[in-house]
Amino acid sequence: MRKSAGDNRRHAVTRGLVLGMALMAIAGHMALAADWVGWRTDGTGEYPEATPLTTWSEEAGVVWQTPMPAKSNSLPVIVGEKLFVNSDPALLLCLDKLTGEILWQASNTAADIAPAEEVADLEAKTAEYNRLRGELGKVNRELRAVQKQLQDDEDNAELKAQFDRLREQAQQLRDQLEPLIDTWYVLPPAHDYTGFSSPTPVSDGRHVWVVFGNGVAACYDLDGNRVWARFIEKPPNDWGTSNTPVMADGKLILHIRAMRALDPLTGEQLWEQPNAPWGWGTSWVESIGGVDVIFTCGGNAVRASDGEVLAGKLGKLTWGSGPMVEDGVLYYIDNQGGESVSRAWRLPESADAPFEPELLWQAEPNKERYYASPIIHEGLVYAVTRAGVLSCLDAATGEIVYEHNLEFGKPDIFASIVLAGDVLMVTHENGTTVVFRPGREYVEVARNMLADMIRSTPVFDGDAMYVRGYENLYCIAAAAG
Repeated sequence: MRKSAGDNRRHAVTRGLVLGMALMAIAGHMALAADWVGWRTDGTGEYPEATPLTTWSEEAGVVWQTPMPAKSNSLPVIVGEKLFVNSDPALLLCLDKLTGEILWQASNTAADIAPAEEVADLEAKTAEYNRLRGELGKVNRELRAVQKQLQDDEDNAELKAQFDRLREQAQQLRDQLEPLIDTWYVLPPAHDYTGFSSPTPVSDGRHVWVVFGNGVAACYDLDGNRVWARFIEKPPNDWGTSNTPVMADGKLILHIRAMRALDPLTGEQLWEQPNAPWGWGTSWVESIGGVDVIFTCGGNAVRASDGEVLAGKLGKLTWGSGPMVEDGVLYYIDNQGGESVSRAWRLPESADAPFEPELLWQAEPNKERYYASPIIHEGLVYAVTRAGVLSCLDAATGEIVYEHNLEFGKPDIFASIVLAGDVLMVTHENGTTVVFRPGREYVEVARNMLADMIRSTPVFDGDAMYVRGYENLYCIAAAAG
């Protein structure tokens, strides 16, 4: 069983947080809890005490489904009797875990957090930005059409003149857009895959923290009262962001462009580390000799107390996934472009310098993009490519035990693998979930379907599975109640 920062955190999810909520009135302003939940609950994606259904459908097993305001890739987070989940563009939702009723929701747009006297101006400038961007898109489409015609009729003077006019018009629009693009309150571009609400909420049982693709981070209590909200920075590219915040050394760790540590209860920045490359996946926090160390998708080990980079080039998870630690071994599972980037490192027993992990193995699983995070269970690593090729590796040696095409068809798998009780599950974005047995041979148990786009990963509590689709949040269990 995994031992990590917040020892046995997986079991604290269903017991410790509920107990913590019951003791809040007595505890007062106690220190932040060591146990916290967020991405894949405790990061492992393992729920060994769960007793889930292995077969379900729209007609059987759905205890409740609650329509969502908009799409999102974020995971539900279970805190006592409540569920927290995000929705585009910047909405945090709190639901009753038993009924699916939306208890409250909080918006975190620029207008929501700006001083009241500035709202009218920023809304007017945002509207102007959207208008100009729409016009530029139209002009660019016309420009491409004329350019294509010129390829077949390169001496056409009228087409050349039209091309020059459109190019000049496009440049004028870009010039008008430039001063607006750099403003903090204009919503940045984001690809349809990512949206603005992919990062999962994080909670310590008394508060919940969120960050969105508009660059806004916020803290709420469990009743929906905003504790603080602030703009951090915009994502580094036009695809948006999906890196979920983590808690380490009592700090809220954000990684949008630079890595930052904030005071969880005030939002005050404690340190900034610009030299830790950003990644799509969520960082891993591990206690090493009593010191929390953050392992990033870019391959850095960062000490949580002060932001110092202890090591680099441990791995590079280009498209997604996330590093994981099991029994003192750090795993980076990916294989982009044929370069072997699946690695296992034995971690030092101390976070002091020199911090020198020992490379145990390198491996080459299926050569494809890995959006989904792996599972490490009973000496085996399970990883699945976006195209549905499942690889099972020996965790001690990196040897490929088997590879199996799950035959989902196109397009992609975004949801990470989960262990629920004694079965593993993989969900395709078309709503199909394959259930199979752990072990050195592939043994399929069932295939199940929900009529919803699913790019989120399910979470479990007892016999209940909660999964966020684009249209609905679902509770799947044996029976109501």
